[in-house]
Amino acid sequence: MSSNNFSLTQLQNWMQGMLVHHAPMQDIALPAAVEDIVNPSQRLSAVHHLDIYRHSYIARLRSCMQSQFNALAYALGPELFELFADQYLDTYPSESYTLNTLGEKFAQFLQETRPDAGREQKENWPDFMIELAGFEYALSIIFDEHTDEQPAVILHDTPDEMLKLAPVFHLFHHQYPICGYYLGVIQSTAPELPFPEESYSAVTRHNYKLGLFTIRGAQYHFLKNMQRGDSVEAAKDNLVKAFEFKRAELDKIWPEWKKGFIDAGFFVFYEPS
Repeated sequence: MSSNNFSLTQLQNWMQGMLVHHAPMQDIALPAAVEDIVNPSQRLSAVHHLDIYRHSYIARLRSCMQSQFNALAYALGPELFELFADQYLDTYPSESYTLNTLGEKFAQFLQETRPDAGREQKENWPDFMIELAGFEYALSIIFDEHTDEQPAVILHDTPDEMLKLAPVFHLFHHQYPICGYYLGVIQSTAPELPFPEESYSAVTRHNYKLGLFTIRGAQYHFLKNMQRGDSVEAAKDNLVKAFEFKRAELDKIWPEWKKGFIDAGFFVFYEPS
């Protein structure tokens, strides 16, 4: 049987099956012999040619997963991470023309396959790994986020009514110190696996360089209010109401918050119309 007997769709599906399946070649049921589809050479058989291509493709996918989930790979260790990655790629093979979205469902996969799924008493470490995977994939999306806005540089004495959040600005709330752990990995400080600890963080992007910042819970809720459209004053009012802050104390610490937020790139200049 010749490859001419297959439609393009059949050949594409067959090739995809060969590339994404991690079983040995002899264990895969084929609609036709490999030699009927792949040409041999003087030195290598058709099966050897396809195996080389398969192994290179799988290695490329593993490398991409390692790049997208660098901190998770560090936390799990190389062998265990590769095992999880291979199982994930078998379950959710790439369906996109780009590998940028390869890890889109990795956190979901870790949730679906957690070892304590059927137990009433849950372990802590899967929750940490799932949160870390979700955070790392979110960073890759933020890095490529499209915006046409060109924010202007602002000064510390810019009036509050002229402040708005940067066009690329994201807040995170985790049950583990995810941002701090991630920063420890990329800064090569060899962080230990953390215990559960509620944490808050913000991520910005300037000139396609991400800025990651750990913030306090009150700051998170203040900035969350601004994300919903509040002005600085309205966000202050809502923070006072929700957390029973004393307005005088909030006004006292606001200049420090404002300076830190501006230095971190959280705010851009906005001139009301």
